[in-house]
Amino acid sequence: MASRLGVRARFTLLYGMAMMVTVVMMCGGIYFFVQRALLRQVENHLRKDFSTISEYLKHDPAALSKVANHGPILLFSVQDGLQALVSSDDWIHEKLEQIVVGQHAENKPFSVRAANGKHYRVLIATAAQADRSYRIVVAHDEDSVKQTRKTLALIILLTLPIAITISLAIGYVIAGRVLAPIISITRKAEEISAENLSERLPIGENNDEFSRLATVFNQTFARIEDSFDRLRRFTADASHELRTPLAAIRSIGETAMHTPEEQLNSRETIGSILEESDRLRQLVDALLMLSRADAGEVGVQREILDLAELARDTVDFMYVLAEEKHQSIKIAILGEAIAKIDRASVRQAITNLLDNAIKYSPAESDILISIGVTTHNEAFIEIADSGIGIPELDLPHIFDRFYRVDKGRSREVGGAGLGLSIAKWAIEINGGKIEVESTSSQGSVFRVVFPEL
Repeated sequence: MASRLGVRARFTLLYGMAMMVTVVMMCGGIYFFVQRALLRQVENHLRKDFSTISEYLKHDPAALSKVANHGPILLFSVQDGLQALVSSDDWIHEKLEQIVVGQHAENKPFSVRAANGKHYRVLIATAAQADRSYRIVVAHDEDSVKQTRKTLALIILLTLPIAITISLAIGYVIAGRVLAPIISITRKAEEISAENLSERLPIGENNDEFSRLATVFNQTFARIEDSFDRLRRFTADASHELRTPLAAIRSIGETAMHTPEEQLNSRETIGSILEESDRLRQLVDALLMLSRADAGEVGVQREILDLAELARDTVDFMYVLAEEKHQSIKIAILGEAIAKIDRASVRQAITNLLDNAIKYSPAESDILISIGVTTHNEAFIEIADSGIGIPELDLPHIFDRFYRVDKGRSREVGGAGLGLSIAKWAIEINGGKIEVESTSSQGSVFRVVFPEL
């Protein structure tokens, strides 16, 4: 039932229940304290009457008869031992002696009901005078107290539903005021779709919980918008990169079709087709790897490895490309760099970084690979080249997919703008980080750091 109600209705019910419990407890407290106050007032009268009678017994016992007939104390009885000494006319008339006989609650007031239905508060106490002991019983009408209690209970019963109704109405209004920002946020959120992700939720002037909630949602929308933009760019760039080798293959085929057979060099044509196909395969493999990485489907098997050994293996693998440009790859070991990493993924990252260093460095230049440990005991591997460098404005974007500083020059050397993206993913999945320092026309330094074991 509660799940079918709206938040406003539930808030109103909870507020009403809380108010009802509060009002009931408050009314019960008032009723209890008023009752005790009234009874205390009656008991004070009883103790005053007892004191008055005690004074008469001490100073003028004979005057008690006058007090019994015409005095201010209407209901009392005095016994000297087992013998009745004096009783007031009202006491005798109400036959209270028969009701209180056998009561031994000394100095503790109690309530009795007379034969005519009237209620009395009674106090029994003993007064010692000289060598004699008197049993004094005084009583006071309790009907006025009961009537007051009934009137108070009636007032409470009549006002309680009114108070609860008013509290429910106030709770409903308060709930509406409190939930107004949520309603505004909900309506605006319903208007936001994939076509207008730049829209944002309204943020109130007060820095309250709803404002912070709207801010968090706006930050989420910003991330979603950025993801959509990346996806659009990725799709457009992937389509563009795939179209280039496909167009080249088609062009080679069409040229071959229109070339006379005696002039056609089949080996050269097939070689060109295979070269473009290989470029297409590399691009598809890179896209597939990034797609699997995004889906979390690439598993890593970490083991304790020496980064110097891994760097040597990578250099041996890439040395042929450096030889073609008469480049020299030097390894400087500055310390024992040990890290717990996945060999395949980290080797891929180092390969991509070294491949970029070879591609964008001039012929007969030096590439330096430094391996060591930082002051925080973190293992690092650093690849420095003297190539074309990266402009400062492009540095924040070089790890974006398909991003290339010089698109024309990148195509000439066969780049698709995915190598650094794959390298960054491979380093981060092993708990490391990748940093870059570069100056245009002066070379670049890529630094990979892995956490301490």
